Amino acid sequence: MSGPYEGLKVLDFTHVIAGPFCTRLLADLGAEVIKVESSSGDIMRELPIEYEQGMSTAFAQYNCGKRSIGLNLKSPEGLALAKELVGWADIVSENFSPGAMDRLGMDWDEIHRLNPRTVLLSLSLFGREGPYSKISGHGATAEAYSGLMSLTGQEGGPPSHFGTPLADMSAGVHALAALGAALYQRERTGEGSLVDISSFDCLFTMIDQAVGQAEFTGGAREYGRYGVKHPQTVPAGVLATGGGEYVTFSGVGDAAFAKLADAMDQPELAQDPRFAHIESRIENRLELYALIDKWGATFPDAASIIQTLADRGVPCARIRSVAENLDDPHLLFRGTLQPVDFGKAGSHLVQSAPYWISGSRIGPSSGPPHAGEHTDVVLQELLGKSPEDIAAIRSSGAAF
Repeated sequence: MSGPYEGLKVLDFTHVIAGPFCTRLLADLGAEVIKVESSSGDIMRELPIEYEQGMSTAFAQYNCGKRSIGLNLKSPEGLALAKELVGWADIVSENFSPGAMDRLGMDWDEIHRLNPRTVLLSLSLFGREGPYSKISGHGATAEAYSGLMSLTGQEGGPPSHFGTPLADMSAGVHALAALGAALYQRERTGEGSLVDISSFDCLFTMIDQAVGQAEFTGGAREYGRYGVKHPQTVPAGVLATGGGEYVTFSGVGDAAFAKLADAMDQPELAQDPRFAHIESRIENRLELYALIDKWGATFPDAASIIQTLADRGVPCARIRSVAENLDDPHLLFRGTLQPVDFGKAGSHLVQSAPYWISGSRIGPSSGPPHAGEHTDVVLQELLGKSPEDIAAIRSSGAAF
């Protein structure tokens, strides 16, 4: 089977995480992705763990299934080749600092002139337009601005980062969704469009209840910190067992809390005025969580507390490590982990686009490319260059 985006042609100028994650998902969905790299290559190639020269596990995660062409965009000849590839592409993607593509002579107007059907995807911290558009930085900048980071960490402690580059990852997923809409629009109008994605915007739209609470109360009601205990959907969070394992649980809502109280052999808690309703549980959450923590510590391990909670219908799970999931039967069955041939490094499991679409194959078609690995193939097959042309292009320094 082929992927649902089979035949879709993507010219990928992106680097690091946000853009490459989006185009990696496109590749998993069957698109042909040509990654344009300079002689220094994507900086992700330098990160741990390097399994061969110029190839890291971090780079592999975001670039499996792509082909790489090495172009010198600062040379007129290299830029001319890039513009020829725009004529080939359905999607052009970039995540340079705002204005960088314009300075190269590849602004939206020029790309639209070269190929009116091309969709230009532009990802950045704050978007191409707006009061913050000139601010530079990394994903953590957007995470800090969004307010989402202020909701993390323990009550009374500092905010914390997330367990993944959330700004970049969320921008990549939102970009994938926006591209689907842009391609559908192209089917109706025949025209390509500019898709402008801001990491800041993406994170802000993902905030759960805190925005509505602040808006409807004029900022009077604060959401609180969601560290190991949820501040609003009370009680829910993380429990430590006496043996040092951790379990996540949820007893939200009056009926669910009554089940939790029963599991604790303290059914009277469900009638206690301090805990009988959601607002009183929020107000008295520190007292309630102290009672729950004391109860959880009486169990020797996660399995025993999970059994007790599950018997009463209380949602719960042991908290796994990432390494534990590398042989998870569910992830393997659904193809969210798939084996990929890494050449000399052998076959290894990699994350894949987590979608099931009937009649389609979804997943990486190959390992990640070396920088410039497919330059000759791309020039010959996509642009029709002869061997003599390619030799001249290489000797000029326009490509490598």
